[in-house]
Amino acid sequence: MEHKRLIELYFEDKLSNEQKTVFENLLDTDEKFRTQFELEEQVKKAIISTKKDDLKEHLKQIEHQQANKKATKYYKIAIVASLIICLSIVGIWKQNQPISNDALFAVYFQPYDNIIVPNSRSNEIESPRVIAFRNYDTQNYKIASKQFADLYKNTSTSYYLFYQAICELQLGNTDKSIDLFNSHKQYSDNLSQHRNWYLALAYLKANDLEKSQKILTQIISAKAYKYKDAETILEKLD
Repeated sequence: MEHKRLIELYFEDKLSNEQKTVFENLLDTDEKFRTQFELEEQVKKAIISTKKDDLKEHLKQIEHQQANKKATKYYKIAIVASLIICLSIVGIWKQNQPISNDALFAVYFQPYDNIIVPNSRSNEIESPRVIAFRNYDTQNYKIASKQFADLYKNTSTSYYLFYQAICELQLGNTDKSIDLFNSHKQYSDNLSQHRNWYLALAYLKANDLEKSQKILTQIISAKAYKYKDAETILEKLD
């Protein structure tokens, strides 16, 4: 059996007696296997963190720790592989341990890509819109949020509401982001399906499970944006 699969089964608590013997033997005798296992164990703990920034910092620390050992290509590959494996077992956490709404949010929330001014980092003519999306792209969410608010006020262009809501959600201002997403409902634009996904996540973050589950169910029924992830979240909330 491949080492990767053996480690997956360990975290899923599905090792047979024979596999446990092999697993323990590898831990004792195979340095590469032991290193990969330790990395994956650390990353798994990091993923449970309710903040993505904590996860990124933890991964940097792991990589730094390995840099103090033999700096080989294997360690870099192991770090990436460990993250992939840990993400793949998120679905079984429900069986092994409770997972909070904050942790679920942290796993599934990712700021939506800038599809309005995708070249906002280029040398195109400066404009309030370009500057706002440049700040969004460079994760200056507090500044970008204010700029999107001003742009919406001056133009009534719906996508500014959407991106301002994303900024507020990223900043942890959940109630404000919910209000903004709900305001966006008056519009039917290319971001409407995406709004519903983020609104469901915002309600999840706010511990309003009834509203979150209702929207997730609608997403699944319509097979809309992120409906597969919506199915997974609903399963975890049951």
